[in-house]
Order: sequence, then C-alpha cells, then structure tokens
Amino acid sequence: MNIRRKLLAVLALAAIASAPAANAADKVKLRLDWVYGAEHAPIFLARDKGFFKEEGIDVELMPGEGSSVTVKLVGNRDADFGYATADQALIGLAKELPVVSTAVILQKNPTAFIFKTAKPVKDVKTDLYGKTIGVQLKSNTGRQWAALREILKLDPSKLKEVPADGALVPLLASDRIDVAIGFYHNDALKLRASGENVNWIMFEDFGVKMYSSALITNANLIKEKPDLVRRFTRAFVKGWTYSAQNPEEALKAFIAANPTTDVKYATLKLPEVIKQTRSPDADKNGVGSSNVKDWNEMQTLLVKMKMMDAPVDVTKAFTNQFLK
Repeated sequence: MNIRRKLLAVLALAAIASAPAANAADKVKLRLDWVYGAEHAPIFLARDKGFFKEEGIDVELMPGEGSSVTVKLVGNRDADFGYATADQALIGLAKELPVVSTAVILQKNPTAFIFKTAKPVKDVKTDLYGKTIGVQLKSNTGRQWAALREILKLDPSKLKEVPADGALVPLLASDRIDVAIGFYHNDALKLRASGENVNWIMFEDFGVKMYSSALITNANLIKEKPDLVRRFTRAFVKGWTYSAQNPEEALKAFIAANPTTDVKYATLKLPEVIKQTRSPDADKNGVGSSNVKDWNEMQTLLVKMKMMDAPVDVTKAFTNQFLK
C-alpha cells in the first residue's frame, strides 16, 4: 500500500511539474521605436495590467534606436513585433523587408511649426519669411518641410534655414531660431514643461497627412502563427483603448516603471499622444484601423520626398484582420 501511495505521489508531482510546460506562455519580444517615453505608457499599462498575460503571452519590452532600426529588426526576425512609424514600415517593405502593420495606433502626422507665442506665426505663407527656421536635416521632418515648401509655393531665397538636428529645444528656448520644425508632442511640450510659452501649427493642416506609429510584425510570423499575432495585437490595442479611458492610470504605470522620467513633461505628453489615436476611420472601425486610401496618400508623399524610389502595393503593408 505504501508503495502504491508513493507511486501515486510521484505521478502527481510529475503531472504538476509538466503542467506549466504544457501551458507555457508564448515568449515575445517587442522592440519600441525609441527610448522609453510617455508615448509608450499604454504599452507599459498593457503589460502591467496583465493584458498580454491574459492572452497567454510573456512580452519583453525593449527600447529602440529609431523606427528605421526597429523595422529592420522585425524584418530580420530579431524581434517578433515592433512599434515604429508607418512610413518607415512602408519604406522597409519597398526594400523587400517582409513587415506588416497590424494596427496603426497614431493616426496623425505630429510634425509641426513650433514657435514662441511672443513671436507668433499666424500665416505660414507669409510669416515664415524673415524668420530663422530650425530644420532637422537628418529627420524625415526635414524632408516633409521640403515637400511643404513646394506645396505652399514658398520662395526658398526668402527663407533662412539652419540645421538643428537634436537641438530644436535649446535653440528655440534661447531665441537662436524663431521657428522649429519637429514633432509637437516632443519638442513643443518639452518647452512647455520647462516654462516656455509656445504654440504650433500642424503640417497636416496643409495636406502633409501621414500615419504615425504602428504595431508591426513579420509577414512570415503571420503565416506561421496567425493566432499569436491576433492575441498580441488584441492585447496591444486593448492597452491603448483602456488608456484613452483611464489616462491617469496609464501615466502612473509608466512613471512606476520609469521613475527617473520627467513627470511634468510626461503629464503634458500622454494626453496629446492619445489624441492622435483618433480619426474618422478609427472612430468608426476601432483603434488601429487603417485604409488603402490613406496608405496610398502617405506613399505619394514619401515618393515626393524621395524617401521611396517607386510606389509599392500598399495592401501588403498593412492588415486590419487582427483587429476584428
């Protein structure tokens, strides 16, 4: 009888030991676009609230070194998923990287003219003349500006442009430039957080419409593990949907995970980032939804800006199937 009890005990222990292996969560690497910032708060919240865990996923968040790098890493399968700008994903596809967006989170182009309220820009067609304009030559914001100059038919000889890569905030704060061209939720809000009175005018207002940050994955992973892609996308989008309804909770989750962050800047930034999840398409079809028309419109701009040599089939760049 003792032998039988011992045998049953051994079998029970073996069953318990094997259960976690049978139900082990899928380990997934998510590479972000840049170093951790408040724009990633909904992703931290999704992790810490257990949204990924609920889907049977163990996610590893990793900071990035720019969207173009993230796209390459996902395209080469060094990361399972990435959070990168949609334009870089499309450029990657044109370079034969098998990357696909499963959810376009930020629907609007954040590039803007940023200026102090004491030196306002009221009409960009006339007020930019005579002002010193800081341009990030190594950023696609610089190329957007070149395209917008043509759209607005501005006279380049009347514009005073200076290179300002990585220095927009100090240059504008010290009045060494009058107008900065950058992402308003980064540069403008950094200035506001430091006490400067600034305002901005969006490039989107003049037809420079581009999708911004999106969840991307490898096309081969979609073929191999569509259920994993569906579960991951669902948890990711849930984090953004929940954060839009509970922004203070999302901010707390981010600050708890990143205690050295600039809280004032983060507090200003997160609401502006969440605003960018809204669009007529997203309002109708859900957070993350995108469409062929807007992808094609963005591609036309990328070709115009010489960031793409020729158009590609944009239907290969995105899918809404995992949002349903």
